[in-house]
Amino acid sequence: MNWPLFAGLAVAFTVLDASFMQVFRVGAAWPSLTPALVAFVAMWAPRSTVLWAALLAGLLGDLATPIPASDLSVIRVPGPQALGWMFGAAAILAMRRSLLRGHPAAVATSTLALLLLAALVWGAIWSARGLWPETEMPWPPGGGLLALRTRALDAGASAIAALPLAWLLARIRPWWGFPGPVWALPGSGRRP
Repeated sequence: MNWPLFAGLAVAFTVLDASFMQVFRVGAAWPSLTPALVAFVAMWAPRSTVLWAALLAGLLGDLATPIPASDLSVIRVPGPQALGWMFGAAAILAMRRSLLRGHPAAVATSTLALLLLAALVWGAIWSARGLWPETEMPWPPGGGLLALRTRALDAGASAIAALPLAWLLARIRPWWGFPGPVWALPGSGRRP
């Protein structure tokens, strides 16, 4: 895999996720682009590469999205999103042989799975952290299920945003250095 390409896109998408993607907010949910990048990499890269990519992209997400605290400060906790994305990427690795890797819908479905599983890990880590007294939580008291619901809605919005992004990432697939033929959408005049 081309790590400089991944790093550049991961940083660019993380910045877009943190600063611009709220423009596409529908209700309380908005899409993210970085999970689709991780899902795309998980379709083609070797296992260890996928897990490292998910960990690094999730860590960028943890650092780019601070949690507001009750005293109006912010909390940056590296780890919950990173570990969640690793767990979600491991699930994609387990099911990628059964997916039609060459179709953007496979990346969208994988993005949805990655983020739903990551939300469960994120919620579990924050709940475990909340067992310590006087710990700030990323949700109001009793709002843990609401936070997970919002993350599930974000996952759906991100899966929709993954469709065009997967098509664009496939156009530059030769730059990635992944094995196998480059795929094309039906009717594009190119054969995979």
